[in-house]
Amino acid sequence: MNGTEERTKHEGAESSTTHVPLNTPQSAISGHIKVIIIGAGSAGLALAHGLKKAGIPFVIFEKEEELSLKRSWSIALHWGYEPLQYLVPADILAGLEQAQVDPHISITENAPLPMINGENGALIAELQPSKVYRLRRDKFRALLLQGLDVHWGKSLCNIIHSSAGEHVTAKFTDGTELIGSLLVATDGPHSTIRTLLVGEQAAKVTPTDFASTICYTQHTREHALFLRAHPHHPLYQNHATMSINEPCENTLHQKELARRFVDPWRSVFEWMPPDQEVWYSKLRNWDPILLEHQWDNREGRVTLAGDAAHPMAFQRGQGLNHAMKDAYTACKAIESFWNRGNFTIEDRAAAIQAY
Repeated sequence: MNGTEERTKHEGAESSTTHVPLNTPQSAISGHIKVIIIGAGSAGLALAHGLKKAGIPFVIFEKEEELSLKRSWSIALHWGYEPLQYLVPADILAGLEQAQVDPHISITENAPLPMINGENGALIAELQPSKVYRLRRDKFRALLLQGLDVHWGKSLCNIIHSSAGEHVTAKFTDGTELIGSLLVATDGPHSTIRTLLVGEQAAKVTPTDFASTICYTQHTREHALFLRAHPHHPLYQNHATMSINEPCENTLHQKELARRFVDPWRSVFEWMPPDQEVWYSKLRNWDPILLEHQWDNREGRVTLAGDAAHPMAFQRGQGLNHAMKDAYTACKAIESFWNRGNFTIEDRAAAIQAY
């Protein structure tokens, strides 16, 4: 980025790094003209890259104390690739294939994407996206963290809007605060900002009839070759199962459920050690179209993106791809009115309302 990094200190807050382009007027900086991003997941990081490329000052906060590598899972990127390509610098995006579950698989081998019935092996449908990246979430997030200064361990507790309509103040649990002209919440499916905007009851996610169980296993070479043998390739297939309402934290219970699968999925569970850790999660969603879920963006000063705006049950990577489209659309909306920080409240309000 053609720019400098200016350390700005606000009253009652710790020093924070704001990405400031060289051509930004000093009056704009001192007037708190910046974008505040809450949440350093895929959507927040992609948006930050887009703003950085556009020369728009921003600060990004994350409630985690540091990058966590304890849990990860695979995510599919396909129709969201083009929005991501607009936002992220080419030198960083060049590492995308290395963020795949298996970086040795050429991207040309990823299509088509079959949907297989896990109980009988029948082909349900075959998707034909132009590109499919089966990514590891932790690797993808680490890729997007390149070139960004994230403020870790910053848990937001409140937002305050100035009476004249210019600013929004983010307040954190450690007693610090930061003033900006726009706050974008990308703080996940249980978003604090969503709760502040629509109320605790309306912000609650709705449980579905489906659940997810994640198991991490290691296998012998012989087992791995079997699991990857043609025509099956579990790394690049989804399987359809029945609705499960009961928790499956118990490994033996999960292994018993997997007896209904056909190979190779049945075998991968049979070979799983009985003391293997299992992570169970009920799938939930939140529909932003519902009348009770619509929020006041306070003249364009606050909005939601990614899982904060529309948490959904994962299916073909729709959560990630929608998050990339959100980041792209939000970035374009901000670019449309920013004008090096010399914008009107009306212009900002119109752009964010359209977003």
